[in-house]
Amino acid sequence: MIRRTWIKRVAAGACVTAASLVSGCGFRPRGSVTELADPGAIFIDISRGVTLRRDLQVALRERAFRIAANRDVADILLRISDEQQNERIISIQQTGQVSELELSHSVNMQVARSENDESPVYNPEQPANRVEVIREYTNDTRGVLGKEQEAEILRSEMREELVRQVVLRAVATLVERA
Repeated sequence: MIRRTWIKRVAAGACVTAASLVSGCGFRPRGSVTELADPGAIFIDISRGVTLRRDLQVALRERAFRIAANRDVADILLRISDEQQNERIISIQQTGQVSELELSHSVNMQVARSENDESPVYNPEQPANRVEVIREYTNDTRGVLGKEQEAEILRSEMREELVRQVVLRAVATLVERA
């Protein structure tokens, strides 16, 4: 009985010590990027064919950004280009049928912020940042209808994750420059 109490106290002390060490070094859990005090108005500069505009607008509004109608009134520019959705075969069964696939969804992004009350301008020397989400997918040929629905759900989840990563990287970039 005394031993169990002692073990619980040591474990609790170790947890408190670990938590204080981790928080003391500035560690933050994934997705907890420091919020911007007043992020300002952002213009989503998006290439034709990129399908993320509406999802990005919703995600940015949730992070307290105002969406600018045009680049002239924007404090921040977010350029999204080169959207790609790919599918690659990972493994094949002995019968020659596809067993596993790798799905990927990616975009290039750049962020520009206004400085000294001037319009935001992209830095031509800074290359675009590639944001990519990759998932593996098992292809079962016996349940074709169910697998098609599963693939669509997976693609939808990948799209949400891609938007989340773009927003987090944009906020992180803006926090670094602030």
